[in-house]
Amino acid sequence: MKIRKIKKEDLLDCAKILKSVYSIYPYNEIFIDNNEFKYINSKYIINKKNSFIVLDKNKIIWFCFCWLSYWANWLQWIIEEIVVLNEYQWLWIWKKLYNHCEEYFKKLWVKSLMLWCQNNALAYNFHKKNWFINSTEHSIMFKDL
Repeated sequence: MKIRKIKKEDLLDCAKILKSVYSIYPYNEIFIDNNEFKYINSKYIINKKNSFIVLDKNKIIWFCFCWLSYWANWLQWIIEEIVVLNEYQWLWIWKKLYNHCEEYFKKLWVKSLMLWCQNNALAYNFHKKNWFINSTEHSIMFKDL
């Protein structure tokens, strides 16, 4: 397994992974008109400097789009998107990747990390075990137009 920064030529494979993972429970997303690629490309444009992929024998199996933001006088690491192929979700790769990203951001003097996760997603328990806490001060709110 190899971890490296994401490149433009990785985006199509990342879009395929996103579609395959998010089209099933608990997300049940329906992508039309190549929206998965448009979404991935928009994340890449903004987040390419601090985003990573994992390769298993030259096959992308995991990607993470990260964004750095200043918040109350310190850097905050925001995980915009973190997706792993379904067949790799039960392996140790989550921990290895998370540790890699965490060490990278510690070198940049990042002081906090934020992410969004559905309570019924497989990743939820992983994040809880890695010291993430549910916010009691903020809600994620959506409105369809």
